[in-house]
Amino acid sequence: MRRVLGGVRSLWSMTGPVRGVDAPTHTALPYAETRGRGGRPPLADVYLPDGPGPHPSIVWVHGGGFAVGSRAMKPMRLLSTACRRAGWAVMTFDYRLLLRGGGVEAALHDTTLAVGWWRNQAPRFALDPNRMALGGLSAGGCLALLAAPRLEPLPHKVVSVFSLYDFDTLRGGAGGLLSRLAAGTDPATRQAFSPAHGPDLPMPVLLLHGTADTLIPVSDAQRYAQRRQAAGLPTTLRIYEGAPHAFFNWPQRPPAPEATHDLLAWLDAPQAH
Repeated sequence: MRRVLGGVRSLWSMTGPVRGVDAPTHTALPYAETRGRGGRPPLADVYLPDGPGPHPSIVWVHGGGFAVGSRAMKPMRLLSTACRRAGWAVMTFDYRLLLRGGGVEAALHDTTLAVGWWRNQAPRFALDPNRMALGGLSAGGCLALLAAPRLEPLPHKVVSVFSLYDFDTLRGGAGGLLSRLAAGTDPATRQAFSPAHGPDLPMPVLLLHGTADTLIPVSDAQRYAQRRQAAGLPTTLRIYEGAPHAFFNWPQRPPAPEATHDLLAWLDAPQAH
């Protein structure tokens, strides 16, 4: 298991120094009670844009195979900075991980708690309650897609970045092991935790994926988009030729700048395009 976690950590950049990013406006804010809770403390970082508001906002769910990662990992800081500078308030948070009191069910519970807390902070942080988006990367994208239909009210937009859509896609190697640990081996349970088999989300959804993703094939994102488009749901799919999994780990290399531009343009658009 240590070798598996080491491999996941090597794929995802952790919390080392990152150039050109903003510090959170508020850090380590508790978004839930800690009493009787195992695993990681429920803490959030908040990035606020300039100006009085009300601000549109987005909650980002970090990736890491449900086993590693944090609210302060490199992609979270990069995307939070880009969104903040574009006028969006941002919240990132820690959720319970595998071997530390977590798994998909616990992580999903934490995600819904964190988003609910964020919505309740609207007066405190001058947030626009009608423009609250939810996004995630990889395992975090899976959690965002699963959490969205459970929220009340629904997020106004959802962003899915090289996300896991179907646990049965991960069969061999480290991915298969993490899949079994996170979602179990029961077919019905795995399907219930797979966005590809979940309810259709009515809000606009943006999907970003690379053709060179060897962990989660781009065909999974394409099938998810096709299902939504066939149902007449607002869906935007951006595919980046030659991009690997976790491409936001390398912010200066293609396609990270292009994908960041696409993301911000889509968020600011009055409707999906």
